[in-house]
Amino acid sequence: MAYSVVRLDNLKAVYTGHIFSVKAPEELQNGFVGHLGGFVSGEREVRTLEKPTTASIEQKGLVLIAHSPINYDETRMANASEQNYKIAQDEVVRAYELNEHDIFSVTKEGIDLIGSDPVVGNYVIAQNKSFKLKEVSTLNGKEAFVGKIVAKETVGTTTVVGANGTVGRVLEYVVIEVIKNVK
Repeated sequence: MAYSVVRLDNLKAVYTGHIFSVKAPEELQNGFVGHLGGFVSGEREVRTLEKPTTASIEQKGLVLIAHSPINYDETRMANASEQNYKIAQDEVVRAYELNEHDIFSVTKEGIDLIGSDPVVGNYVIAQNKSFKLKEVSTLNGKEAFVGKIVAKETVGTTTVVGANGTVGRVLEYVVIEVIKNVK
């Protein structure tokens, strides 16, 4: 199974914004989103990450999970692929503040798409009871976070990484521009 991969194309938080430390409430993947919560008990820098709900989607903005992919098992070439990286429950990870006009990319595995491929011009929003973004063709106007799909990019080349016929290292990114993110 391939996991979601994220790319920080043009985020203000990389240079002058906030990068938060959040505790993963369950297994996560890079490119997932959530609401920034309060401080974890006994911590002064680590916050909780809240899963969006129907009510919170209209009230709270999102932060983007983008943690350094560290794979300790180097016994196989495939283990070094970011597509094999997932974030364990209770791990403290990076969450980036998202601002209007920020641009980031997430592989298709990190988004619940309408069809098999994303549509340029459609939008992504938070969804109820999920850390994944959701593609929609129209907005209801009440969303606290809205991203617009501005491009699709295929990056990489096929490389044999295991048994005969098994290939990897081709990533299909969905490029997203942040249109709205309520603080």
